[in-house]
Amino acid sequence: MDSSSPTEAELLTSFLLDPARLPNILSPEQFRALFPRSARAAPSIRSLYLDLATQRGLAVDAVATAFLAPSFFAGAGGRLFDGRWRGSVAMRWTGRWTGRWKWTAPILPELDGAAGAVEAEIAKLRQQEADLRETIAQTIADLGDLRTGSLTNQQLPDEVLDGLENLQEICNRKT
Repeated sequence: MDSSSPTEAELLTSFLLDPARLPNILSPEQFRALFPRSARAAPSIRSLYLDLATQRGLAVDAVATAFLAPSFFAGAGGRLFDGRWRGSVAMRWTGRWTGRWKWTAPILPELDGAAGAVEAEIAKLRQQEADLRETIAQTIADLGDLRTGSLTNQQLPDEVLDGLENLQEICNRKT
């Protein structure tokens, strides 16, 4: 009998089970029985069951992703386990092996920076939108004043006439 204790890798590969599908755990009939009798025939019960199955699948995928993260494989000394072991774990959890590892950890800071830049650009565009809306509203109000003849600036007609007279004088001097 081997007196050495099993390694973490041996324990994980020996005792982890594939997650069961929701119908294996809870059948639709069992799920329906959890509701009051008056609500059991409602079509929304089936939708709820399908939604539960979807959420469970997402949770299982999240656990599998966290399980396959590089930090998971680092031992106490920070050393990564053997790549063959990682491959067998990937096969066990996902049922497929791509032949190479693609870790998202190196690109996460870049994605965070890009997300921050996009959020800043969105905030800038929203401010520009607010400024344009304010300008348009002011222009519409001014045009409404012209249509009704009730100008907010009562000196505007005199200023326009003075400007036209100055323009006429300049034109007369040039001829």
